[in-house]
Amino acid sequence: MIMKILNYKSSFFILYDIIYLGEDMKKMLFIFIIVLLISGCDKSEVSQINLQEQLEINVNSYKDDNPIKVGLYENEYLVEEYHTKLTNMKDIAVFNIYYTNEKILENNYIKYNWNKYYNTYDNIDKYKIGFIISFEADGKHYNEQITTPDCEFLFEPYIYIYLYDDIHQEDGTWYSHLLPSEFNDNTIFSSIKLFMADKATYITSPITLSVFTYDEDDFNQDNKYIGNSIYTIEITTN
Repeated sequence: MIMKILNYKSSFFILYDIIYLGEDMKKMLFIFIIVLLISGCDKSEVSQINLQEQLEINVNSYKDDNPIKVGLYENEYLVEEYHTKLTNMKDIAVFNIYYTNEKILENNYIKYNWNKYYNTYDNIDKYKIGFIISFEADGKHYNEQITTPDCEFLFEPYIYIYLYDDIHQEDGTWYSHLLPSEFNDNTIFSSIKLFMADKATYITSPITLSVFTYDEDDFNQDNKYIGNSIYTIEITTN
């Protein structure tokens, strides 16, 4: 009880002192109180603000230094538009990937074309190949980014996806699509095949296929590709 009385008295004298303080001292006191209130903000809120600012800085400071031009080819021709009739359990197409946008190549030899255009660049070993595929089926929108070969059943039961490394194969030998167990740092996705699965006829939109090249800094905080080394085609369907 004595301590409470003392506290009340102390509060009274403090209030009394404030009333009779000079104007300059009052201003200084009010500023001090405001500073105390601000410093008492929730640290988690401050941390969230700082994190958001850092993310914005990272996005704004991103610089795409990837020099590679990339294209999708069928035989020796750059694919600019493509059409397929939706039929269950049938290939759509196999597209080859080369580091060029030339409309017509001199031949359709995969290894030759790959090495020819790969060697027009310097110091690009760090760059890899990825894909983005999107379409609509059964009232749902599908949009997926692919950087590994475990994508075969990603769009089941509408489309199967098969990736190939044609570059690390012996000439004249038969080989199949890449398995996840065969994937390593030296793998090159030089071809992609789209195959219509057993509900392909339920697809209700064009199929958008993009190929892109990337290194580790070409993705945002959501792991989505943000670079400029990308080539996109639309596969119309009916």
